[in-house]
This record gives sequence, C-alpha cells and structure tokens, in this order.
Amino acid sequence: MKLLYINKNINLSKPIVSQLINMGFEVDVLIDSLPPMIDNSSLVHRIKNIFYRLVLKDKTYFIKKEKQVFEKFAEKRLQNKKYDIAFFIRADMYSEKLISRIRKQSKKMICYQWDGLEMYPRIFEYFKYFDRKLVFDANDISKFPQYDLLPITNFYYSENVYDSRKVLDFFYVGVGLDERIKWAYNIENFAKKHQLTFKAILTVPEFRDEVKTESVSLQHRAISLEQNEKYASTAKAIIDFKMESHNGASFRVFECLQKEKKLVSNNYNLRKYDFYHPDNIFLTDFEDLNGLEEFLQKPYHKIDRKIVEKYGIKNWLNYALDYGNYEPINLP
Repeated sequence: MKLLYINKNINLSKPIVSQLINMGFEVDVLIDSLPPMIDNSSLVHRIKNIFYRLVLKDKTYFIKKEKQVFEKFAEKRLQNKKYDIAFFIRADMYSEKLISRIRKQSKKMICYQWDGLEMYPRIFEYFKYFDRKLVFDANDISKFPQYDLLPITNFYYSENVYDSRKVLDFFYVGVGLDERIKWAYNIENFAKKHQLTFKAILTVPEFRDEVKTESVSLQHRAISLEQNEKYASTAKAIIDFKMESHNGASFRVFECLQKEKKLVSNNYNLRKYDFYHPDNIFLTDFEDLNGLEEFLQKPYHKIDRKIVEKYGIKNWLNYALDYGNYEPINLP
C-alpha cells in the first residue's frame, strides 16, 4: 500500500516513517526537509512588505509569502501521484487548497491533532475531507460529537535500552512558555533546597534573550530526539508541564511508561488512565511541591507489559490507520 505522510515536525517524523516502512508501506514523505526560508533582508521583499503594511494595511506579507513557497514546494512533489492512505498530523497547518488536492489523490484520508482542537480551530473547516479523525483529548470528543472524532493518545517511539545511571533527579525539555519558565524556576529552587539535581532546556523565540542558570537553560535552538533521550535516560524523574488548553497526555508520559521512569506532572487527568500508579506519577501544581522528595525515594511500580505495549508506536500506527491487528486506544 502506498501512503503519503504529512507532518512539519521533521524531528518526530523520523521514528514514525521508519515504523511505517517496517509495517510494509511504500511511504512518500511530503516534508522530509523544508524549503529555504524567505530572505527577509532582500530589498524586493522589504519593499513589498512596506507596500502591504502601508497601502494594504496588511502586516502578514512574509507569512503569506512563506505559505506560497511551501504550496509550490508541495504541489511539485504531489504531481501525478496516487495514494491508498494520506496521513496528516496537525492538518490545520496547511491550506484547504492543498488538503483538497490530496483528498482527490488519496483513497483514504486520516488526520491526528496532537493539540487541543480549540487551540487551532481551522481544523474544524477541514474535517469534511477526512475519513478518520483522531484526537488525544476526551473533552474534544464529548464537546464536538458532530465530527465523529476517534480517541487516541500520544505514544512512545523508541525501544532503546537506556543507560541505568542516574545523574539527574529531574529533567525537562520543551517550549519556553512564560508559565513553564516560572515553574522550572520553582523546581530549581526546590532542588537546591533539598540538594537534588535538575536540568531544564526551554526553547524561546529569537527575540527573547538566552538565559542560563545552574539548572535552567532558555535557548533559541531546540535539542534533537537523540539528545533528549540521552538526558532523559539518566534522570530519575521527567517533568511534564501540561498546557491549560487541553487535558491530553503528552509524549513525555508515554516515554516514562516505556522507560519505567517516574513522572512529575500537573495533568491530574492522568489518574484516570490504565497505566497510572501514585508511586510512578506525582501530581502537583508546581507551586506546592511537598511530598516530591519522598516520591523520588519510592521504587518504580511495574506496569503490566500488555498495557505498556498498547501505547508503543507500532500499535499506535496500526490503530491510527485502522490497519492490521491492533489494540484499540481509548481515552478515559
């Protein structure tokens, strides 16, 4: 079967594409690399940007230009192609024109939103093109029954054997939103007070200064999956900062499940999942951290292997694509 895979997160696409090939699919990756960025310093683009802003009262010239470049890039790759399945992750990131074109070239269309639907509401306009629509927040399913949404969680993507040394007590990597930065500093203060070790890497936009403390690094460049695994493998516990806009379980949750790592999270909804155990998952608002030190000292409670394997990338893809044998993935 021929499958078209569409995801702008190139870093995370690698293990997904590898698994699809292992499953026997002939895979076309629409975005294995992104086209070159528009040169904002170009005199032509600067003049056009000024015209858009002053005459047309439109401040989105560069955004629109980037989209035009990507559309041409995608259309060139799609010429004269036919697919059994087209699998989108975050379909809201593309134009309706592109999605409509791929619909005409594909027998079956599947999309997965790994963010809450209301964070990126354009997806509602696109659901009409898809045969199978997957979301990771149960609230979205109950809130929008008219779209026939299907439940799915995130997944773990690696079966690697991890370093058993424990160099860090806590580790976090993610986007540097203001609230997360505040919480990271709260953990840093807690760790210092209790003589524990902590490393946090938060990616911030170019217009913000890079800042480093003993434990927390605000930096412009994100780390790779391999670097993430390296740090995570030597940590006793992984930190998970849930976004207020959804209640779905992040990738970190399933990484910890596979690695038998402890998790510290503000996602109280995790208590409803079949893998939850209080010795493994510490729930907190990241303001009151009482009990966290004692939690670290408890041994990890092993979870039934059948439950663990259900959230692995192989079963996840079989279920997402409704292909072959799989264990259905439900949401609490």
